[in-house]
Amino acid sequence: MSFAKMFFTDLTVDSFWESVRILLTKPHVINKRLWGSKIWFKYECKANSPIWKLPTNCSRLEESITNENFEKHVTDIFNELEISRDKGNNAQDICEVALIELLSKTYTDNRAYQLVFLQKNKSTVTFFNVTPIKWAQNIAPDFSYSIQLSGQNELVLIAFADEKSTTCQWLINTLLPQFIKWGTESVQNKSKPIICAESLALVSKMEYYEKYNYLKLKYGKEMVKIWPECTDASKFVYEDIAITAYLLLLWEQDDSKEKKTFIDLGCGNGLLVYILTKEGHSGVGLDVRKRNIWDMYPPDVILKEKTITPSDISIFPDVDWVIGNHSDELTPWIPVISANISYRCNFFLLPCCAYNFDGSKYQRKNSKNSQYVDYLGYIKQLCEHCGFKTDIDRLKIPSTKRICLVSTGRMYPDEQYEEYLKKIDSIVHYRLNTSQDTQSNFKARVQVEKVRNCTQIDKNIVSSIVDSITKYLLQGCLGTDTTWSTGKTADINELIPLISKEQLNVLKSECGGLQTLLKNNHNIFKVQSGKVQLRYPKTIEEININTKKRKPTQSTIKIKQKPCWFYQNHPQGCPLADADCSFIHVKS
Repeated sequence: MSFAKMFFTDLTVDSFWESVRILLTKPHVINKRLWGSKIWFKYECKANSPIWKLPTNCSRLEESITNENFEKHVTDIFNELEISRDKGNNAQDICEVALIELLSKTYTDNRAYQLVFLQKNKSTVTFFNVTPIKWAQNIAPDFSYSIQLSGQNELVLIAFADEKSTTCQWLINTLLPQFIKWGTESVQNKSKPIICAESLALVSKMEYYEKYNYLKLKYGKEMVKIWPECTDASKFVYEDIAITAYLLLLWEQDDSKEKKTFIDLGCGNGLLVYILTKEGHSGVGLDVRKRNIWDMYPPDVILKEKTITPSDISIFPDVDWVIGNHSDELTPWIPVISANISYRCNFFLLPCCAYNFDGSKYQRKNSKNSQYVDYLGYIKQLCEHCGFKTDIDRLKIPSTKRICLVSTGRMYPDEQYEEYLKKIDSIVHYRLNTSQDTQSNFKARVQVEKVRNCTQIDKNIVSSIVDSITKYLLQGCLGTDTTWSTGKTADINELIPLISKEQLNVLKSECGGLQTLLKNNHNIFKVQSGKVQLRYPKTIEEININTKKRKPTQSTIKIKQKPCWFYQNHPQGCPLADADCSFIHVKS
């Protein structure tokens, strides 16, 4: 059973093959069941016979591929396809064959293998499922299919399976539209600057896959279970595990010393320090504020509450590595601190928020770039000016800010070390635009951070804003109808003119806006997709049902604790009876 589907497209031959490249090297971008892939081989080949024809199916592998049995698999595959590793005489007739291992996002699930045949002269790529037959894999199509760009601006999908199957529908409705989008974007993005084109370029992807899942199983589940912070446990725990796996692999590449010493500046929850310590390395984490979880770590995990300033350079221990993981105001200082510690000291730097040397916000220099891209370029240049050989890489973490900088030694010999320290000091003075002591110009983060989410605004101001918006939403909606009214729905931008300039300045000073204030008063307003409407009050029964659905770690919702706003302020009062409303019915 087979079928064919055609899609009209503007793809060129070049953009078609760019989409194929993405599909082979980054299948996880479209297939959410995948973590990634490993290309075991990719050879140019030619047919052994002039009447050769590509088969519709290929035999499954007998076992998984290892470095030891690799050549046997290659020989078996080439014999079955009746091809050889020789290049064709005509460049237009060049074909390639590749074997790809697909890695499941769920580590315990079986992997899959795809044999891929690329026919350049026909603009066709064909995928064969060659996963060992004894493996029950569910992460990739288990049938053969091909994608071809025809001369009539058509993208043709041919699959040897039931068109109505879930997997075939995924190919038609998900894969092919994305395939076209990749090719289209590749043309549009040619002029855009590329900071880092590949993920995990500095380490082995397979080793990272194994290391990350080893650490995830060893530390992740238990840490998520006991997480005492108010932050998202799943995100922060697994992000730090991913960074730890990356660092461990970096350090394993250095044969000069088995275990490393390190200092983590701005260590936050300290999880990175904890796992690195448990994996045999020794170091210390510093942060301006202690976290709740620190008390849960064993005594050998060294975490210190300390306001870090550049003047600390002289008292930092002589360590192998300085870690700056989302180190904010300290970000530009990380290469400076690393250089001053010793000639052999390296750094790992994962920039997030953009700051200058003096702790002020960084302003981009090139308006053609985003703030993030511009800042990454600035920091990389700074690292190189400090004398570091600096590589850039993209991590696989659940964060939009995942580009890291890694130093791999110095660009100058040991004899010039003292000379470079003077040069670095001059660079810092220049950046600070001062001839004074550089430490006096640095503004460290305060130990107790002010709450600025519109919850600390004067209650009279909040009451005035709520009253103005309520009157506007109810205007002309009451009439003579006895039905309780939630009023009209309005865009948030439509409500801004109702608020005085002074009140808007107060909202802005609290790092929030009108939407933040309205969401804080979710018992009154329903805010969704930029639209605002009065909320229909919730009953006690609704609250109890929702409470049962909540996770055990989430706090329970209190009922009958506060006066009902609608009972006191809505022209029609509260639509619920006293016994049913989740708030107290009392007149103010």
